[in-house]
Amino acid sequence: MKSQNKKIVIIIIHFFCLLNSYAQNDINQFFFNLPLQSSRDTIYSSIKKYGFIEKHSNRIVSQNDQIIKTFYGYLALKWSEKALEAVDSIKIQLSIGSTSSEIDKYYQNLLIVTSYYNFSDPRAAKLFYRDKKIEIDRITAEKQLHQKNFSDDTKTGVSDKFVDAQNEKVSILFKREKPGYIVIAFEYERNEGEKKLKHEFIPKKELVFREIDIKNVFRSNNVEQIPLTKKCAIKNDRSIQCFKESIANHIWDEVDFDSFNLTPERKRIAINFIINKNNEIINIKVTHPNKKLCEEVMNSINEIKIIEPAINKGIKVDYLAEFQMIISNIN
Repeated sequence: MKSQNKKIVIIIIHFFCLLNSYAQNDINQFFFNLPLQSSRDTIYSSIKKYGFIEKHSNRIVSQNDQIIKTFYGYLALKWSEKALEAVDSIKIQLSIGSTSSEIDKYYQNLLIVTSYYNFSDPRAAKLFYRDKKIEIDRITAEKQLHQKNFSDDTKTGVSDKFVDAQNEKVSILFKREKPGYIVIAFEYERNEGEKKLKHEFIPKKELVFREIDIKNVFRSNNVEQIPLTKKCAIKNDRSIQCFKESIANHIWDEVDFDSFNLTPERKRIAINFIINKNNEIINIKVTHPNKKLCEEVMNSINEIKIIEPAINKGIKVDYLAEFQMIISNIN
């Protein structure tokens, strides 16, 4: 009897797994049957294999010195014609987002896939929206947001968003971009990775200052290889340009320069520090009239990850990095 009950339990579990699998496959159909529950890299590769053409204007997204794969592109015309005759064009986007609350010390990354169908025929767009909304309503277990109307200066439309127990969200959006032109978008969203501690709650590394003989410190003009930052290692770029850009971009991302209300004559910052043989950043010096700004820039530099030290004649050496950073595009 116990054995029979065990078999029944196994069959029931298997049945629910099959139901979940079918539901997931149904959701995937709105996104060209991409493997939405796979890794970001797998989804990215699948998008390219399907025939989408990536726009060259895509920006590189990084987080914690890791490159995050994103994609924005359109489907080639021959594929679009096969997909739907009434659609003028089809686009897809793989992006990243995050969620957190003001009282929570942690944030959660989101993986977001959005497919866009562009119509110049309003009737075809309305029929398409109606049919797809019915399908999404059928396969999604639990509604989170129902028929929420929205409007702004240029766009109006309706949105239906649904969520399941695994924090996977699917939404369909109908909006008028301009007279006679309608976009219907499907958006898939789910949690990606573990929750992470917000930057402001991460303990700051202590700044290190040591006595060092400047005669034994090398510069970019007398080393075979400059130090390698983690960002440059990811790009496989050992150039001095990548080194300086990775430092400047890190500072720019970490320091809120707008909050200092810098005047035009105070947008230049002098920076120098030493990267020793053990990949440590020490003796950071930042020169600027605003002492608080100097502190923030120093703390930012102190967090930069160095993968390899400078090399001279095949030997690891201490390296002096010195350059000026000009703060631009400040509102």
